[in-house]
Amino acid sequence: MTARFDVRIGGLHSIGTDIPSFRPTHLLGILDPFYPEPTCYDQERSARAMLLLRFLDVDVADPDGPAAAHVESIIAFVDELRVACGRSRPRLLVHCHAGISRSTASAYIALVREMGLDRTAEAFQHLLQVTASPWPNRRLVSLADEALAAKGRLLAPLDAYRTANRHRLVAMMGAAAGDGSDRSD
Repeated sequence: MTARFDVRIGGLHSIGTDIPSFRPTHLLGILDPFYPEPTCYDQERSARAMLLLRFLDVDVADPDGPAAAHVESIIAFVDELRVACGRSRPRLLVHCHAGISRSTASAYIALVREMGLDRTAEAFQHLLQVTASPWPNRRLVSLADEALAAKGRLLAPLDAYRTANRHRLVAMMGAAAGDGSDRSD
């Protein structure tokens, strides 16, 4: 089973071209609490459903980090998206600042919601096909696991991926910093 919607993941560096090229029917934006709303949100704004969440990219409990209310909002938004699947093939654009952590976690939650809890590994593999730089925010995924009463099923593929690719985040951050590090496992 594959998702009945298309998904694209991006960051602030790509959203200005992602919106006009992908033409999302649904946009899930995740920004730091005081970061201004990107002006490109105004492009054909009335043509899409939009959810804007604001929290920091932290993997631990933090008053400004991911919270259960954020996950509930993501799940409700994805449920609206899933209703739209009967009329056409929706396009979900999920972005955060870098397109690596909060956005990939949110896209994974959307894919699990669509594919079902018994297909979390398949949903995670689908996520890996739609993004080149995944490092899903574990706290966000953990909160979704709790909200969906998944009993660790959302975390299992994520933890296996992180264990198998423990140097990948360092390599991605080095590449982003321009130090020439491009090693990955």
